Amino acid sequence: MFTDYALARFDLECPDRAILPPVPLPLKTETMQQIFQQHRRGDSAESLAQRYCMTSTRICSVIRGMRAAWIMELPLNCMGSEQFARLRSKKREREILQPPPEGDLAIKTLHVPSGVPGYLASLHDVPLLTQEQETHLFRKLNYLKYKASRLRDTLDVDRPERCLMNQIEILYDELVATKNQIIRSNLRLVVSIAKRYVGSAVDFFELVSDGNISLMRAVEKFDVSRGNRFSTYASWAIMKNYARTISDLLRRQGRFRTNHSETFDTVEDDCVDQSELESAQIQRGSHVEKILKQLDERERQIVTLRFGLTRGQKPLTLKQVGVTMGVSKERVRQILCRAMGKLKRLLRNTKSSSPYEE
Repeated sequence: MFTDYALARFDLECPDRAILPPVPLPLKTETMQQIFQQHRRGDSAESLAQRYCMTSTRICSVIRGMRAAWIMELPLNCMGSEQFARLRSKKREREILQPPPEGDLAIKTLHVPSGVPGYLASLHDVPLLTQEQETHLFRKLNYLKYKASRLRDTLDVDRPERCLMNQIEILYDELVATKNQIIRSNLRLVVSIAKRYVGSAVDFFELVSDGNISLMRAVEKFDVSRGNRFSTYASWAIMKNYARTISDLLRRQGRFRTNHSETFDTVEDDCVDQSELESAQIQRGSHVEKILKQLDERERQIVTLRFGLTRGQKPLTLKQVGVTMGVSKERVRQILCRAMGKLKRLLRNTKSSSPYEE
């Protein structure tokens, strides 16, 4: 005991002739996330070890732990898990995982209207799905989720196996590709619905962007076993979201609009005290910060960047947020949807528990 104390004291007094090996300090979560993101972008463990002044063994341990944590957060909720649990035939599994049937290869619009923006014109090059193809892709998507989820249940986060994580990620990449195929084939549906809601107060491309998010959520919740077409379910989801978001937008614009003279005609000039306005603004900022603290660090950062909640910062697109965070645009959209869901539930619970609610 005394010897250890003496050696430790000697190492402190003479660090250049230290005898005991240095004890590595615990890493911050932000540092571990940076290491993992840079490794996913292609940086080797050796280069990261030099950059962060660590051993390659410790870098690999950090990457393995963060990779396991990332896998545990993957959205793998599926429809039809009871049917998949009874699946025993390898032949049936191969039928589910094979490419969609050709059949009447998809309905395709050959004529593109003149003067259409490039993004909208490119949608006409994506074939629509037949009902048979649609059913096959949704069944494949949910089976891949089910299979990946079953493998994830066997993953030990403290000692994750690389082979098992590789299998889960392969399945996840395939289900993302399948999901994207469904989404791309239905983007024209979003455009056609957005055209009905275009007005002087609503930007068309903002509507399309908002509708695309509703479309992605609909893909996750659609139950193909009921026999309905996905376009019917997605149209209902998109229009329901527009009815809510557009009314909120118009309400905010009517409340904060300052460049129209008619708004001043209905308001008396009471010479509002500037200090009261500043106090109200501070209270609003404090309330927003309090709400955002309910999110984890990554969710809070993405929400802040996406909506420009930092003073002097403009809102960023999903792609710009992804570049800043070092993740894909799709991953940013998933985390943002999850964070907004948390905030909506929090606000709903706060409102319902208010003693001043009539």
